[in-house]
Amino acid sequence: MPNNKKQIKEGVFDAADKFVANFFQGLAKNAADQIIKKAEKAKLPPEHIEYMKKIKADRDKFYKALKEL
Repeated sequence: MPNNKKQIKEGVFDAADKFVANFFQGLAKNAADQIIKKAEKAKLPPEHIEYMKKIKADRDKFYKALKEL
């Protein structure tokens, strides 16, 4: 049973890793910050900009959590 748990954990990690990689494909380091700055300059609604910042913060937390596995 413990081996099965390890396989499940690895499977979940692999799936999450693929999702994140695909979701942020093409974005270089700090690209999210540049996009947010462009959105601010384009005067997008503040709630949209805050949502973009939250997504970036959640992504950073997610990567940090994956590193701790």
